[in-house]
Amino acid sequence: MMSRGKKFEQVMREAFEKNPDISIDRLPDPTGGYLGVRNICDFIVYKYPFQLYLECKVQQGNTLNFESRISDNQWNGLLEKSKIPGVVAGVLVWFVDHDITTFVPIQELEMLRDGHGQKSLHVNHLNFRDNIPLEGRKKRIFFEYDVEGFLKSVSSWANRYWQNILNGEGSKDG
Repeated sequence: MMSRGKKFEQVMREAFEKNPDISIDRLPDPTGGYLGVRNICDFIVYKYPFQLYLECKVQQGNTLNFESRISDNQWNGLLEKSKIPGVVAGVLVWFVDHDITTFVPIQELEMLRDGHGQKSLHVNHLNFRDNIPLEGRKKRIFFEYDVEGFLKSVSSWANRYWQNILNGEGSKDG
């Protein structure tokens, strides 16, 4: 039987594949770093003009703990990719108990961890955080997601973010 996390990844892949002009690549997920392979994320998605690095997490309860749920390799790799113009990198979290799926850019997680000393992302703080909800219609357990709307929101976020960087209002280094 497929785990909920693997099923969520499958649902996400199928949702992206239904949309035209999107390239989605699933990176192999070797257990325990088999043969030294440790990928920084689950998916690389391209929809002009942005490339998106997505690490998918299924979270029971209220909090996504950074240390136990996001490996150093994932964190550092996503952060490094996020410094490239035209790239958006972060974590797509499905808070199962709350029926909320949202994408949190790695820069926001970095600010929470290093800037505010937080050890986790709490579901109740999503309204105050820079995150991008992935809306969907709930079926029995999983959702049918609005990927097109999500990608428009990602594009808007990325345009604002990079405009702030170019105007000297932010830092690419977190």
